[in-house]
Order: sequence, then structure tokens, then C-alpha cells
Amino acid sequence: MQYSADLDHLQVAIQPVECDIPAEERTRLQTFLAPLGGAVNDFPTADLGIKVIHHPRSQVYHVEFKLKLPDQTLFTGEEDAYLDAAFQRGVRKLLRKVETHKEHPNRSALEAAERRADLDRDVVAPEDPAAGPLAEAVQRGDYWAFRTALAGYEEWLRKRVGRWVQRYPDAEAQVGRKLLLGDLLEEVYLNAFERFRQRPTDVRLSEWLDHLIDPSLKTLLRHPDEEHENASLARTVRQAPLEQK
Repeated sequence: MQYSADLDHLQVAIQPVECDIPAEERTRLQTFLAPLGGAVNDFPTADLGIKVIHHPRSQVYHVEFKLKLPDQTLFTGEEDAYLDAAFQRGVRKLLRKVETHKEHPNRSALEAAERRADLDRDVVAPEDPAAGPLAEAVQRGDYWAFRTALAGYEEWLRKRVGRWVQRYPDAEAQVGRKLLLGDLLEEVYLNAFERFRQRPTDVRLSEWLDHLIDPSLKTLLRHPDEEHENASLARTVRQAPLEQK
């Protein structure tokens, strides 16, 4: 069973493997994370995944930490016969990595993440899924207005699409022939338009768009001709208003 927590600016998910972590122990472990929560407070987002693995034969706990920051993902791990000891040492190591990273940040990636965070706040209102320019465009069936409202994500999403295809050698081999990255990008937007009313409101808009890339790619690979036609039609629809001006 996975446990989640929101500590200041730090989103935490703890996944036990071959063990159970009682509620009082989870509370104690979360107190060990307080310094880390303060250290990442200046980042637009910070997501920490912790895997607690218990090895029954050796009676040792192995704790793995994965901290996803906007411009880099930091990893570390520790093991000990006592969970608290392994956990605290791992947190201290991760904290040192964060401090080192803050001294040498990837500024362009941070600025891009901050822009996306601003867009997330401005474009979508999680507390009211029927409000905002995206929801209004979906209600009107206006795909062009929907795409226009998401224009700030275009460069970031195009890069994400390109990187995602690289995960599938068979798909990457078809790029430029049967598979066009522009079609995949448009497929993501089309899926976002169709599924917007059902989107989860407890995740950032950029994260939700990112999760649509993989199913969009698989659909495109299954039906390349049909989806190419859909993408071409979608591009025509959103270009038409510009041509009429």
C-alpha cells in the first residue's frame, strides 16, 4: 500500500515493499523530512518518491529516495537493520544533494517550470473543473480556442513528445515516415480536448497533459492513417480562424 503526504511544498509518496509501516511510524518518518521540505521551498514543484524495502532473510531495510525537481531528478539510498536509521541517513544525503543542486541550478529549466506553474494556475482552476477558458472552450466545442489557451505549453509539450518517442525504438524508427511528431502532438491536444471534463483535478495541468502522451502515441501507432487524417483536420480547424482575419 502506498502512502501520500503533502509537507509544505513537498509532495511525498511512500511505497513499502515486503513490509508494513504503521501510522505512528509514518508520522515519525514524515518529521524527518521537515528539513528537506524547507530546502525545496523555492522550487515551483518538488515530488519525493520513497521506496521502503524490507529484506526478510537479512532483516535489513533498504530505503530508496527519488526527488523530482523541475530541472533535475535526484536519487539516493541507504540501508540499515533499523528503518529510522536508514531513513534519516538517506534524508541527510538527499538534503546535501539538494543544497549542492541549488548552488548550480539549471536556470533555463527552472524558468520554464515556473512558466508552466503560472499557466497551471491561470488556465485551470482545480477547485472548479467547469470554470476557466479551457472549460469554456470545451463546453462550446471550440477546439481552436482550446488550443489557443494552451499555446504556452506548445514548446514544452513538443519536446516531451519527442523525448517520449525515443523510449520506443520501433516508433522512433518510423519518425518522418509513418509517424510524424506533429501528428502526435496534435493527438495529445485532441485527447485533452475530448477528456477535459473527466480530467483529475488534483494534479497539475502540465502533469495531466504529460500523461496523455503515451496513450496518444499508442493510438497513433495502431491507426496511423486515420489519426494522421484527424490531426490534419484539427490543424485545418485551428488555422481557419487565423486565415479569416
